[in-house]
Amino acid sequence: MIEEIKKLSSEFIEIRKCIHENPELGLKEFKTAKLVANKLREFGVEVYENVGVTGVVGVLKKGNSNKSIALRADMDALVINEASGVSYASKNEGLMHACGHDGHTASLLLAAKYLSKSEFDGTINFVFQPAEEGRGGAKAMIDDNLFTRFKSDFIFGYHNIPSKTNKLFCLKRGAMMAGADALRVNISGVGGHGSAPEKASDIMGAMAHFITQAGFVTARNIAAKNQAVITFGAALSGNETSFNILQDKALLLANIRTFNNDDRNTIIEQLNNIAKSCELLFKVKVELEFIQIGAATINDDEAQKLAFGVACELFGEQNCDEFHEPLMGSEDFSFMLEHCKGAYAFILNKNDYYLHDPRYIYDDDTLVNAAAFYSGVCLKYLK
Repeated sequence: MIEEIKKLSSEFIEIRKCIHENPELGLKEFKTAKLVANKLREFGVEVYENVGVTGVVGVLKKGNSNKSIALRADMDALVINEASGVSYASKNEGLMHACGHDGHTASLLLAAKYLSKSEFDGTINFVFQPAEEGRGGAKAMIDDNLFTRFKSDFIFGYHNIPSKTNKLFCLKRGAMMAGADALRVNISGVGGHGSAPEKASDIMGAMAHFITQAGFVTARNIAAKNQAVITFGAALSGNETSFNILQDKALLLANIRTFNNDDRNTIIEQLNNIAKSCELLFKVKVELEFIQIGAATINDDEAQKLAFGVACELFGEQNCDEFHEPLMGSEDFSFMLEHCKGAYAFILNKNDYYLHDPRYIYDDDTLVNAAAFYSGVCLKYLK
């Protein structure tokens, strides 16, 4: 299968480069979605556009079986200035495919072409998702009745993973990736003069107190065997000339990662308690806004077993890892796994740079391996 797919791959390497050269932000993947839809029609696949704004779903049915399976790839790019130096670098200033979604899309198209020429009994749903990078693409497709319009027994996805490991294919049972929340902490009060702090709110004290106390939340409220982290990315108030000005407002931005809802709820409760203490101590008002970017990505046991068996047949058991350490990164594919049994895997991408690095480039060997995995899992289940 891998050799047959490799013979088809040159066209899809060029498609990947075209997508890379023309990156689009989440929910604005108009050209990418049109390219995907046109290619699917070319392969004889029934196409549905504008599913969840810019999402595309292709349906390929053969035989009489009611069994069905879904394969998912994401299409969006990132707000990054590219520094890869490749000949097909981004033409859209400030945007780049620095996470390999260009390769994810091309590999699923390659699988679609191979499967369109293959024999199986059932239905394959090719799900091309917009806006994975924190812009709500998975939820948009689900809200557009993805799983009622395109019923699937299982759904499978993957992410390329730059790694020094010699394992080509990795996944695990249970939690594969963490859930992620963005947190906005709005602090407001009475501004004033630096010579009379007693007449104003202590915005800076509240900021420092919130950040310091948040550092104890995971250490003292989350079991040591569990993984959770709170990271602050920005503390915004005043400017470089504010030597004797007591500010009247501030904004903190943070990121929260957890592997289960109980830990997530505990962290949210404790951060709300810290906010109340800030209000009492520093004469301020503190408002917290939690934005769930992704739930924990939890693989179904049955789907994981199917995926790992196929991977071992394709790549050799010695090249597959069934007990990969879960990553603190997050994936909105997790929301799809809340509606449909499925599994999410990592496929090795030989690269010196990690995801979201401006020098990162998707490796086209990964494109072939991913298309083989997608095709193999379909043909195994729908044989």
